[in-house]
Amino acid sequence: MEMKIDCNNKNFIPPSQVKPQWTKAEKLLLPVSLIIAILFDRLVVTALFRIFSFTDSPNDLELASSVFWICYLIIFHSFFWQRVKEDYVLWFVAICTLALCIWNFIFSRGNFDFRTITLFVIPSVLMAHAQWTANSFTLKSSDGMVSAWFKGWFIKPFTGLNRLLGVSASLPSEKNKPYIKKVIQGICVSAILLIIIIPLLMGADQVFNLYFRQLFSSFSLGRLILHTIIILAVFSAFYSFLWNVGFGKNDTGIINSRSLSIDPIISSIVLGSIILVYVLFCIVQFTYLFAGAGLPTGMTYSEYAREGFAQTVVVCAINLFIFGVFLKYGTAHNLIKGMLGALLVLTGIMLVSGWVRLDLYIVTFGMTWLRLLSAWFIIYLATVILLCATKLLSKKEIPLLAICSLMLLAWYVVLGYLNPDNFINWYNNVYFLR
Repeated sequence: MEMKIDCNNKNFIPPSQVKPQWTKAEKLLLPVSLIIAILFDRLVVTALFRIFSFTDSPNDLELASSVFWICYLIIFHSFFWQRVKEDYVLWFVAICTLALCIWNFIFSRGNFDFRTITLFVIPSVLMAHAQWTANSFTLKSSDGMVSAWFKGWFIKPFTGLNRLLGVSASLPSEKNKPYIKKVIQGICVSAILLIIIIPLLMGADQVFNLYFRQLFSSFSLGRLILHTIIILAVFSAFYSFLWNVGFGKNDTGIINSRSLSIDPIISSIVLGSIILVYVLFCIVQFTYLFAGAGLPTGMTYSEYAREGFAQTVVVCAINLFIFGVFLKYGTAHNLIKGMLGALLVLTGIMLVSGWVRLDLYIVTFGMTWLRLLSAWFIIYLATVILLCATKLLSKKEIPLLAICSLMLLAWYVVLGYLNPDNFINWYNNVYFLR
């Protein structure tokens, strides 16, 4: 039955003239975003300007950004408390991020490379944290995280700008006009009184006079305009981003494994060819690396190790990615499972090869930051191989991608609190320089 609209009714309002209703949360997001923008300008932007003017060291940027991200986390969790309070994944990520921020204060003169990497790790992790909040992901349904992460950087800071304009325009309504008028009157009266009182106080106390003049001696209209523009731009981006997190329509981007299924013949050919190459590679490892057979003329074991361990570790990481893709989207056939199991075994052998190469290199040339990072990553990949084997043999649904991602974050935090520089010096003094 069709419903007819009586356009002749005096009380009828066309849909195009209906004013949108803004929730209190959307209005509250205005001061929240403004506070975040001011903190970003006063902490991060100011630290960047000082570095570019050669008045501060890069270490000040790390400390300032750590303070900013701690404040952001507190504000974010307070505003979205109903969503985050019972999600243990969000709390785990938040605690790890706080640990990385605190690390910058505890080890403010620690390993430069770790500090530099952490500058980018923290915002990357917090972007995943925000998208997990927005899309209400779970460990078993986090397939769309990668897509949501990229949208969070390049789309969502802009798609909510129309809501920002609408909420801002709704503030000076007829209902709020008396309050706005009183605020303007209070500011005008305060300005007049301060113009009279401040000169008197400056004449009454020379110290106050000195500090007050110093306060405005560095005042620059151009700098004030620049910081105002930066604050407005960051405020707009954060409002749009946080509005999308809390109120926007979020597309999880989850791929249906039924619609994307790899044919068994294709799986067999791809996995079979890869396994064949890896078998030949492992035969070489057993001959020259593990068994200690003589190397070709003109090649030393230190050179042999140096030229191979990094590439071997990268190949192992690629193998684990291939395993995950074929396990999820391949056919659950015994032949395919057997090939995936063989791929894991060969990857484990290659990882051991990488570890032996790295150990030979460290014994010859000592421990450095890159060698420590490589060793740490090899241990992580070995743990991932065990998780992959468990998922392959177990009938239970194990959220492999989510668990490995969270474990990698924890792995990175533990590496930081190992205090890389001190560990490298201790290792070289005990094992290499003795």
